[in-house]
Amino acid sequence: MASIEFANKATFGTLHIRYKGVWNMNDLYSKMADWFRKRKYNFYEKTYKHKAPSPFGKDRQYQWDGVRIEEDYYKFIINIYMHCYDVSDFEAKKPDGTSDILTKGRIWIEMTGRIDLDYDNKFEESKFYANLRNFYNNYVLKKRVEHILWDQLWYREILKLHELIEKTLKMHTTEHEHRHFTGVHQ
Repeated sequence: MASIEFANKATFGTLHIRYKGVWNMNDLYSKMADWFRKRKYNFYEKTYKHKAPSPFGKDRQYQWDGVRIEEDYYKFIINIYMHCYDVSDFEAKKPDGTSDILTKGRIWIEMTGRIDLDYDNKFEESKFYANLRNFYNNYVLKKRVEHILWDQLWYREILKLHELIEKTLKMHTTEHEHRHFTGVHQ
């Protein structure tokens, strides 16, 4: 469940994806950035680190933020931390003659979300306004944040992005896993 900290932020848990294999990093990067743009998020790449290669491969770190203003009082923020370990890039040719640059290695992705209340600090002018903001957040808006806004951010946004990443990395099966379980479809 969401917890209201400092009376103006509601934070959530973290989703993790861990993958080892071959993937198209350009495709993953562009699909994730397009997902943010299509859902009207402002997309910020805060950090990109490319560490010197070790005997096993290169290390890359990405840190992204997606910010969408929902109303005048609150906004959704999705934070993504992606770390690629032991990475080596290679060129692979497709059957149609075109070539892609694929990445082999391990990837670790963390996704968190939060709702920032009073993000413009409109209620910081005086002590009275600060107490009014705390009352509004803790008594009037708390149930809406915990039940409605939390669901919107978690289920409609973060889990959809999680599903997109898993599909791009081909972590989903294309068929139902229990299709042949009963022995009828032999």
